[in-house]
Amino acid sequence: MRLIGLLRKTMIENLRDWKILVMTLTLAPFFTVLMYLYFESATQAPHRIVVVNHDEGATTALGHSVNAGHELISEMENAKHADGSQVLRVLPGEDGLEAQKRVADGAADLVVEIPHQFSRVLQEHLQGDAPPPALIRTYGDPTNPRYLAAAAWSDAIVYLFAAAAADVQSPVELDVQTVTGAGSLSDFDLYVPGLLSIAVIMLMFTAAASLIKEKDKGTIVRLRVSNMTTFEWLTAVTLTQIVLGVLAVVLTLGTATALGYERSGSLTAMTLVSVLSCLAMIAVSVVVAAWLRTIFDLMTIGCFPFFILLFFSGAMFPLPQVRLLEIAGRSLNVNDILPVTHSIAAFDKILNRSAGLNELAFEMGSIAVLSVVFFVVGTWLFTKRHMRGAGRWVAVVP
Repeated sequence: MRLIGLLRKTMIENLRDWKILVMTLTLAPFFTVLMYLYFESATQAPHRIVVVNHDEGATTALGHSVNAGHELISEMENAKHADGSQVLRVLPGEDGLEAQKRVADGAADLVVEIPHQFSRVLQEHLQGDAPPPALIRTYGDPTNPRYLAAAAWSDAIVYLFAAAAADVQSPVELDVQTVTGAGSLSDFDLYVPGLLSIAVIMLMFTAAASLIKEKDKGTIVRLRVSNMTTFEWLTAVTLTQIVLGVLAVVLTLGTATALGYERSGSLTAMTLVSVLSCLAMIAVSVVVAAWLRTIFDLMTIGCFPFFILLFFSGAMFPLPQVRLLEIAGRSLNVNDILPVTHSIAAFDKILNRSAGLNELAFEMGSIAVLSVVFFVVGTWLFTKRHMRGAGRWVAVVP
């Protein structure tokens, strides 16, 4: 009965602190919308290239006039992504120097200059001759992140067009296969597991707040008078925060789904990983709460561990692997000491690679072990720094 009362009290207090609660539940869905808009604009906008066509044309063996430069431009304009969107936006250019200035000003991503003898060289190849190759120059700004992608697409189209126009067969063929069985994933799809982990990380504020405010307001003394144990108190806080954490994950995944994300994998595995991840984050929150005394401390100093969890777990950006050791053929890296790192890996396996529970043994085991470690350390620290002080006050209560 005492545990039920503590659970009810914890839930009511979380509802009263509605500002922190709203922030916890909405930040990850907000980031999901933000990342979707970013990747949507980054991937769908065609690369802008200025094509300066100096090609003078040529005459075929049958006496027909051709201009391979115009045909190449047409190929560039017709290049499409798998979803039918345009790859390149071809901007006409009459002067090479003027086109380069447009790149320097950021008005274009790439300049392609087609030489005078382009058509003639291709026709001579068709007739069995071996003329010097036509030199197609490209100009770009290396500080422009879209330059390399534009250059890669342009180069590929030029090579394929020239090979077809000159009837040159490549000595090699590429056979692209996947090893995971996963379909084509967009950049947004790859970010969804990390966005779900942000929903879990946000629990640090509500979980730590549930612990800190009892010390901050002095109500921990009255709780101790009721013979409440640390275990009962932490259990009530944990159960409440698991409910909030799973709700935040559901809202985030629902937001991603509404934006077009197609999940796969087992719903049971997803639920278990979500609960385990919330449990681990609550354990981390106990360690954080042990070092803080007021809600103000949580909103200021607490941002430091929040950003450590956010950035060093790989939730926002992929990190280079800094290996500590190797166990059973598996590399353990520095950021593997953060349970969120394994949560991201588990979410990715479930949602993007259709993994089942049998394929998540390492990730779920790591989250469980780290949860126990952080709970033990956090409980010991919190009891030493806060609960014993409350016990001394209890001794003087009449």
